[in-house]
Amino acid sequence: MSSDLARRWWPLAAGILAGIVLAIAFSLLGSTSRKAEAKVLITSPAGTAAVRPLLGNLRELAMSGVVAGNVKSTLRLPESAESLRRHLDASVRPGSEVIAITATDSNADRARQLSQEAAVVFGQLVEARFGKSTPELHAAGLDSAHVLAGPDRHFLRNGLIGALIGFLLGAAAMFLLAGRGREASVAAPAADDRELEKRERLLGERLKTVTARERELATRVGKAAARDKESEARSAELATRERALDDRAAKLAKEERELEQRPAPPPAPPPPPPEPVPVPTPEPSPERIIRSGAWNVNDLERAVAAQSNASAEQAEEWGTYLFFLREHAASDGALPPQFDGLIEDVFGPIRDG
Repeated sequence: MSSDLARRWWPLAAGILAGIVLAIAFSLLGSTSRKAEAKVLITSPAGTAAVRPLLGNLRELAMSGVVAGNVKSTLRLPESAESLRRHLDASVRPGSEVIAITATDSNADRARQLSQEAAVVFGQLVEARFGKSTPELHAAGLDSAHVLAGPDRHFLRNGLIGALIGFLLGAAAMFLLAGRGREASVAAPAADDRELEKRERLLGERLKTVTARERELATRVGKAAARDKESEARSAELATRERALDDRAAKLAKEERELEQRPAPPPAPPPPPPEPVPVPTPEPSPERIIRSGAWNVNDLERAVAAQSNASAEQAEEWGTYLFFLREHAASDGALPPQFDGLIEDVFGPIRDG
């Protein structure tokens, strides 16, 4: 009984196993190329209405051999410009004036380098060809080149699909073999016919069960594919947010360095001291110079200071002579005798008064 069941079900098991093996091989041998993308914004003083009709031509320029040749020369690549052009692609973002330039290569860093250089060359060509035309166009890098999410080999999804295909093929082979077995057993006894009918009913029931499982499996495969797409979209969004945070962190660090390098503001000057309130001094009475020996410059200064009624010219003259006599006075103010005549002539009014 068990050997008979094994002979009937082996095509189904073999088909499922073969489908899984082929799906894994397909996943392993799939493309391993990486893509990098850079975005260029096209602007015009005439507005977006003047830019959008020309986006198709600008896209063709981005994929042209001119761009590929300039990239080859700048990066000094050994391959030909035509071969390099096949690695480049460009597309216009819907509802915008943004052209995305992508580069495909097995190496992620090289793909990013090709995409970045192609965007720079494309911007230079736009400025050279359309910068002074009508309408005037300008190109500016909107987003530096970055590597897109890596290839997902989808082992689980491909394995489930391969198992499903193998199951269908195995079921078909099993039905063919079962049909041949029924044809060969037409002359079998009635007991065998009843056994076969019973087995057929069981097979029909199992087939219904398997069909229901197939539908459930197909639903799961669809949900898994949707989850994969959602995961890829979230990964791209997270990468965009990480780049924005990095840019903000770099900007904040730059501002902090600038603040640290700024010289400290000078300290505020102290407030001026309050002006002293003038105290009125009593007007001294004129003094007379009393000579008890040699003339003394200190006595002369006191006598001059006491002459409050003297004119400005007279006071200035006395001050000049006092300054001159101070240079020849002794430490106690005594003056040499050779200045007696000069003192008599200049300071006589004080002495006589």
